[in-house]
Order: sequence, then C-alpha cells, then structure tokens
Amino acid sequence: MKRLNRRTVLKGAGGILVALPLLPDEARADGGAVPKRFIGSYVPNGVFTPQWFPTAGANEQTFTLGAIHQPLAPYKDKCLFVQGIDMNVAIQGTGEMHQRGLGALLTGAKLNSGTFIGNDGSSAGWAKGKSIDQELVAMIGQTSVPSLQLGVNAQERDVSGVMSYGGDAQPLLPQNDPAVTFRNLFSGTTGGPMLDEVQKRRKSVLDAVLDQIAVVKRRMGTVDQARLDAHFTKVRELETRVTALPPGACPTPMAPGAIDPLQEAKMPEVAKLQLDLLLLAFQCDLTRVATIMWSDAKNHRGMSFLGINSSIHNITHYGDGDMGRLKLIDRDRWQMQQFAYILEGLKNITDPNGTTLLDNTLVFQGSDVSRGNVHSHDDMPHLLAGGAGGWQMGRFVRFGAQQHNNLLVSILRAFGGQHTTWGDPAFCTGALRGL
Repeated sequence: MKRLNRRTVLKGAGGILVALPLLPDEARADGGAVPKRFIGSYVPNGVFTPQWFPTAGANEQTFTLGAIHQPLAPYKDKCLFVQGIDMNVAIQGTGEMHQRGLGALLTGAKLNSGTFIGNDGSSAGWAKGKSIDQELVAMIGQTSVPSLQLGVNAQERDVSGVMSYGGDAQPLLPQNDPAVTFRNLFSGTTGGPMLDEVQKRRKSVLDAVLDQIAVVKRRMGTVDQARLDAHFTKVRELETRVTALPPGACPTPMAPGAIDPLQEAKMPEVAKLQLDLLLLAFQCDLTRVATIMWSDAKNHRGMSFLGINSSIHNITHYGDGDMGRLKLIDRDRWQMQQFAYILEGLKNITDPNGTTLLDNTLVFQGSDVSRGNVHSHDDMPHLLAGGAGGWQMGRFVRFGAQQHNNLLVSILRAFGGQHTTWGDPAFCTGALRGL
C-alpha cells in the first residue's frame, strides 16, 4: 500500500484546501517523533481564592479537590496545581493591575506606554515582549497555521483583550467568531471578498473534493479508511454548524454568522464550537499551538446562563464574606468544566504512536490577578495539565514565593528549550525546581 505524506491536502474548486488527519501507519518526516502541543487559557479577573487551591494531603499526590475543581476529578492524575507563584512583574509599571497582569501572563514583560484606557482611568500600551506560545511555534514545529488565537466573548481590542504577542508591541488578537475560525483552518484563505467568491463557487468544502477523497481512500487500509471517514464526518458537522454566513459577512472578521459570537447567552455554544475547532486543528496537525481567552480583562458582562446577570468584574470586587461574591464560585466551576472538556477531547484523540493528544499536550491556565477585590498578583491561580511537559502530574506543588516568570521558563524548557530567563530579567531567576 502506498503511504501518504502527513501534509497531504485535497484541493477542490475555488482553491479550497482540506487537510487529512494524521494516520497511524504513515512515515513521518521528523523520524517518527510525535509532536508536542501547547494550549494557553485565560480566565479574567482572578478566582474565588478561598476555594481555589486544593486541600493538601500528606504529600504532593494526596491532595483533595474542592467543589470548584470537581469537573476535573476524572483527570486529577493529569493535572498539576501550583501555589506560591507571584506575578511580581505586574505589581508596578505602566497601566492598571488588570492590564499589567494580562500583558505579563505569557510574556513575563511590563507594558509600553500608550493610550489604552484601563478600568481606573490610567493608560497603557501593548506588552513589551514575546509570549511563550509564539516562542513555542518554532520549537514545536511549523504547521500550515502557525498558531490559533481564539476568544469567547473577548471583546476588547486593546491591551485588555490580548494574551498572545509575536514580539514587543506585536499583539495577536483573538478571534471570537467560530465561523471565521473554521474558514481560516479549512478553506485555504483568511477571509475577505476572495472568500465570498469561493463560497459562491462551492457547495461545501467537502463536496469540492469528494472525487479526490475516493481516490485517496483506495490507497488506504481498512483502519485508515475508517479514520478518514470519521474525520470528514466531524468536519461536515462543524461546517454545517458554523458556516451558514449571510452574503457580505466575510469581509468583516467580527461580523455575525449563524450564531452571534458576542451574545452573552450564546457563550456556552460559542465555547463548544471554538474548542471543537481547536481540537480538530490539533488532530489534523493544522496547528500545534493555541490560546483561548474567556472574555477579557475588563469583562463588564454577566453570564446569564449561570444566573449571573451583573458584571463579573464587579462581582470579583466584593469582599470574600459578601454573599454576592459567591457567584464567582459558579463562574469558576463553569470554567473548570470547559477545562475538563479540553482534556476529555485531547484524551479521546489518538496520536500515530498510540498515545493520546493529552499525553502530548501541555495546557496552561492563568488569570490577570489572583484576587480581584484587592487586585493582588501573589499566589496566582495557575493550573497545568497534560503530559507534554514531561513533569510528574497528579500533584499539588506549593512553592515559596516563586516568580511567575520562572514558571514560563520552566514551560519553555519542558518543550526542549535552553532558556534561562524569560520576560523582564529583573523578575526571573531561572526554571522552577520541583516540577
């Protein structure tokens, strides 16, 4: 049987490209090594700290999850909770606390001066450095889509709405619309009038390449045929759900499609679409690096689907004893449900060597502050999961006031980097010990 190249794509009318999934029996150009992957996730305005960290046990492995993290119970052995990580780089400098915290989350850098107005009226510019996700793009291996920047109601188009940076003052804004995400991944074009013309010339991405699919399948074994069928069934389902765009919608990235991506009540539906597309992009090896923002640092929106009808940002400002602040627990638990959905999806996808994507991906989640009511940057609510880092997971590790930038260095080194520092060197002493 003739082997297929892992980069094989099918090209149909209008230049539509559809990537084939990785196949278990294919010869890999990199000598057989399964690629590592990275996902960075941002949750705004801190967490309900009294219930965030697990209850420590006799050792790092014998910790107990609290109510917030119960959605992660099936994946407890794949998670790494860390305490005692301080984002000191964000304590002072240009901008307000939320701006500084989000800017430093993956860059470890301070902010430039600028005209973006923060919650307290102060102003700031973009972050001064590159984010680790973009550093990992070259380290993990180039793909047709270097990286994904996704959003779920991340509306701010300034420093309060960006976590990924290609370099100093080089923001990579998140895409909130699943329809645009889909077409960027699967249609071989990034939007605009050209894409409108392409849509007119084809019934669907898959219909444009059906003849080629049949030819390719004849060159495959039974197992690979079934894998390809399952892949295209998933693509068809996603296409049906997110590409029913009205004429003229394509030129504007934020234009609504079949679903309004910025409608508060639609957040769960948008979240599932964005995560499904992220997982499919990983499965197809279209990209190996992604970030997702769950709203933005201003976040003056509720979550009506959770019964939270007032601003989440304002709720985080209430004192820990205020009954109104307890609603943040519901928000935090919902975010853990989304985190668990990512882990479940990664676990259910098999890599060519028989391992799972969860074995070969590192998922990192953080926030811009730890406690919103005092805007603190100590004891940051960081969470890691997956096996790509090569660390022993299933632990609750408590550090003694370690720099946030040291964790960023540790992540880079876990992917094979030789980094000794990252971000502002005044707030970095090297990789963490004990991971």
